[in-house]
Amino acid sequence: MQQRPSSYRRPMSRRAYEAMRRRQRQNRIAFAIIACLAVAVIAAVILILRPKGAPDPAAAVVADAAAPQATVEALPAAEDAPQEEPAVPEAEDAADQPSEAVDQLPDEEGDDALDETVVSEPLVTPAPAVETVQRPDGALRSVRMRVVGDIMMCQSQLVYAKNSGYDFHNQFALIADVLQNADYTMGNMEGTVGRYGKKAYSGYPLFNCPDVVLQTLKDDGIDFLTLANNHMLDRWFDGMKNTVNWVEQYGFDHVGAYRTPEERNSPVIYEIGGIKFGFVAYTHTTNTQERVCDPEGVKYGVPYLYKADIEGDIQRLRDAGAEVVIAFPHWGDEYRRTPDSTQKKYARRLAKAGADIILGSHSHVVQPMGFQTVTDPDGRERKVFTMFSLGNFISDHVTQYTDNGIVVDFTINENPDGTFTCDNVGYIPTYTWKQDGAITVLPSGRYLDQRPSGMNKSNYKRMVESYREIVEIIGSDFQPISG
Repeated sequence: MQQRPSSYRRPMSRRAYEAMRRRQRQNRIAFAIIACLAVAVIAAVILILRPKGAPDPAAAVVADAAAPQATVEALPAAEDAPQEEPAVPEAEDAADQPSEAVDQLPDEEGDDALDETVVSEPLVTPAPAVETVQRPDGALRSVRMRVVGDIMMCQSQLVYAKNSGYDFHNQFALIADVLQNADYTMGNMEGTVGRYGKKAYSGYPLFNCPDVVLQTLKDDGIDFLTLANNHMLDRWFDGMKNTVNWVEQYGFDHVGAYRTPEERNSPVIYEIGGIKFGFVAYTHTTNTQERVCDPEGVKYGVPYLYKADIEGDIQRLRDAGAEVVIAFPHWGDEYRRTPDSTQKKYARRLAKAGADIILGSHSHVVQPMGFQTVTDPDGRERKVFTMFSLGNFISDHVTQYTDNGIVVDFTINENPDGTFTCDNVGYIPTYTWKQDGAITVLPSGRYLDQRPSGMNKSNYKRMVESYREIVEIIGSDFQPISG
């Protein structure tokens, strides 16, 4: 019998061949998983060890690898800390909280940035104040508007109001005339409104306050509320719908929360002073509440900034007759006093899409404002007023930069050629005065020379400091006004 060569191999059967291929595929999959885990560990180590304030070298990779999809899993989650200039509000005193309230956690967390696309061209430039130009027949239209930042009802504010029979008027008593001194005043309602089932009213982390706060806002001059923010699902989709119901019952115009697909797809237009204003609003995140809320809340209830058809939304407003478009983006990193690259990117996108006014919120501190110039498809240059963050209007945040905000004042003027401009921009610095369990928001410039009755020296000193901080961050292109 002939001996086989030492290199001879028995031919593989089909079953053995397929088994070998399965092992090879399994090995490749295992290798890929190990490689992904290694990259994730390296990225985590870099994030932990990098100096505070340094740019995130993995941000672009993470953004590209996790491109947002229309699924719950793809929504951004909350971070543990802000990226720059942290000023975390002090925790509320447990003794001041009602016994039925939810357990309080450290104050509000930051949110993931979307991506790090850098806008290289200058974003904001000053624009001169322009008075209304009158046609010979006097037919030009003009509307003076004011807007405030985050309207928050934190736990200590709820306690204070409860002790007064849930009367919130004292918290706004010193600012009401400022809110009323305009044709139309707008604000960001940060949190849900109206009791949800048997759950108690609560502050952070799940904001929910009595509906009577809306009566106070209405009495004091607020006309319009934007509802697209990271706390609008704090009582889930049912609580969001409940909030919209109350907002409408108290007679507010509103944008940014939708009970049905039809509402989400319907242009929001209000006629003010004879001018048709169109509104859009978007939020960066809902603090992972979207993971425990009805799918409808994510699908159409709350409009997310990163997955929105911004161009289509604004075009639908124009097609429906909007003459001026105002956008309310809830964006950026909390407690950061300068806009990040994501805010700049979306500010440019909103402006190019046709927004005339951009009024941002979410950082809980005041950020700069100015004008960006865009060229429309017809070749016309247009200046778009952009306010990156109005800061807190009212809250119980008392750490530096979070205890103040601004009321922005501007006039929308019609020009003889039928276009509209944003003119005479000014601002009113505000301060949240917290003393002896009471919280009051006031126009700080009015009290620089004489502190309000009952204010102690420590609060007065901080109020003056906060006024100067606001003037510094806004810069010399815009002037503060007393109210």
